[in-house]
Amino acid sequence: MIKTYKEALNLIFKEEKTTKYSLENIIKWLKLLWNPQNDFKIIHIAWTNWKWSVSKMIFSILKEVNKKVGVFTSPHLIDIKERFETETGLINNQEFIQILNKILKLNIDLSYFDKCVMIAFEFFKLKKCEYIILEVWIWWRLDTTNIVIPIITVITSIWLDHQDILWNSLDKISFEKTGIIKENIPVILNIKNDVIKKQASKNNSKIIFTNKVYETNLLWNFQKQNAWLAYKVAKYLNISEKQILSWLQKVKHNWRLEFIKDNILIDWAHNEDSLKELKKYIDKNLKNKYDNIFYCFSIKKGKKISLVIDILWKNKNYILLDIKWKMLEDLSKYSDNYIYESKNYVLEQANLNKKNLYIVFGSLYMIGEFLK
Repeated sequence: MIKTYKEALNLIFKEEKTTKYSLENIIKWLKLLWNPQNDFKIIHIAWTNWKWSVSKMIFSILKEVNKKVGVFTSPHLIDIKERFETETGLINNQEFIQILNKILKLNIDLSYFDKCVMIAFEFFKLKKCEYIILEVWIWWRLDTTNIVIPIITVITSIWLDHQDILWNSLDKISFEKTGIIKENIPVILNIKNDVIKKQASKNNSKIIFTNKVYETNLLWNFQKQNAWLAYKVAKYLNISEKQILSWLQKVKHNWRLEFIKDNILIDWAHNEDSLKELKKYIDKNLKNKYDNIFYCFSIKKGKKISLVIDILWKNKNYILLDIKWKMLEDLSKYSDNYIYESKNYVLEQANLNKKNLYIVFGSLYMIGEFLK
């Protein structure tokens, strides 16, 4: 029996030994909990980029029209409780411990993400949610969340990412994403994709295509596209256009193009598509506002540092961040060519040089360290 939140975290983050992913265990054990996932109207969202933005926009709209709604997102940056939120707030320590103990009583042999999904369903059941916005993690077709039958599916983008453990072609990624398209369930997307179109037709799933954009209070062009995906979901749920457009102006999205100080900008950009968008934003809006711009990053193991240095920002000022985390790449071999420093160094330099801009991006684990 777990008694403290620290004990709960130690158990949740216990190293996994399995390398095989399937839905068999999660289906088996959810039955023992009386299939709580069937109690909700679920909006299922798959991604390469922008899923967090779209999820939070839909959540904001449903919350403001007084729906009992929960949103399950990943990853978290500071605390795992960030993944579990309802209209009344994040899961608290005691709720987290209570639900985890309930799951452990079943003597479950599940992966880290399986446990997170089960906690989410039990938390949303505890809070009597009607709607759930449920993000796919990485695996899509074999993703733990794919045991649900949603009322609508959203696919936000398709790009190469996590190639060390996933796939190296957009067609293969597209095929894996089509695994969340369920029979007779509509799918909303803003990209033309023959693989998705074929699978939707096979499943008799109507495609709702969004080719428009909508202004929000969030920064940059991709958020306009995301807003239109959220708009289409809300319209499908029969929410009035006036309410949708009003609440899209008030949605909050932490950590995406967010200034945590006047001259420190943080962003989730960590793959080719999101990095290019970050570069476009910098070139158009920030390039001439500061004396110098420093690009501060670390990177997860398996990702290519050359994607940042050699392709996107040649001949720039880099600070490679020394963050001690087992999932991050060791960047010390680059120290001859680039400044290799700590998070504290960046914070100190930002305080000393107010006319310099420090852009922190790349690993989400590293961004979490800046936010602590």
